[in-house]
Amino acid sequence: MKLGLIGCGRVGISIFYLLKKRNKIVGLYDINKKNLARAKKLLKYKKNLKIDEICKQSDALFIATPDDKIVKTYKNIRKYITAPKFIFHFSGSLSSKIIPKSKNIYRASIHPFATFPEVVLTPRRYFLFFEGDPPALRAVRKIFPKENFLIKRVNPRLKNRYHLIGVFSSNLLIGYLTLIRDLAKEIGWKDREFYEIVIPIIESTIKNVKKYGLKDGLSGPLKRGDKGVIKKHLETLRAKKGLNRLYKFLSSAILNDLVDPKAKKSLLDLFKN
Repeated sequence: MKLGLIGCGRVGISIFYLLKKRNKIVGLYDINKKNLARAKKLLKYKKNLKIDEICKQSDALFIATPDDKIVKTYKNIRKYITAPKFIFHFSGSLSSKIIPKSKNIYRASIHPFATFPEVVLTPRRYFLFFEGDPPALRAVRKIFPKENFLIKRVNPRLKNRYHLIGVFSSNLLIGYLTLIRDLAKEIGWKDREFYEIVIPIIESTIKNVKKYGLKDGLSGPLKRGDKGVIKKHLETLRAKKGLNRLYKFLSSAILNDLVDPKAKKSLLDLFKN
């Protein structure tokens, strides 16, 4: 298919890098000239089509702007769309229905469940969360190569929960790591020691969970039912109300689902207050 990209940030460039093998890039557009120049260089695109021509010549338009600019962007280009067109956006939380329904428009939100701290130009496979009009789903299956994208349909009413899973898995994980780093600073560790000592145990934990599952991948005082150690932890965190609550909340989640009932019974009282 003939594709147009509006918004040349990290996500748009990374996705289009994988799409250009199977499809034709008609045009790239960004109000930021530096972003546009970077996209043209990385995607090896040499034309200079204006936005109206990109809209007219494309079979599918991808709006890869920040969430709060998607609707405004669509309204700005709507006057250039006269033939049937697929309109896609990459938002993880917003529905395809933010694009007004029209006779010639087939809408979809297609959210790559991944992080893009930088442009990714290496082959990999993404889970792609889709919701939208049925014709748009058929188009997505043609546009996105199976070797790089696994399409998963989502219930639009639950879309924000899918996005929350991603936020807890990535953004808030960074917040959690920041808290660990701050604790490490209190005992005199430098950032270098944090990365050398803490990150490997986190990676090992993820590896254990992948291999054994959540329950059998667990280790430590909660798993052992070591009440004395946990009491000392809570005593140390007494002056840190936020961390104290977080310790209790996360420990309770582990006890409720993952710990042997006998060990659970002896520990629950520690986390009630």
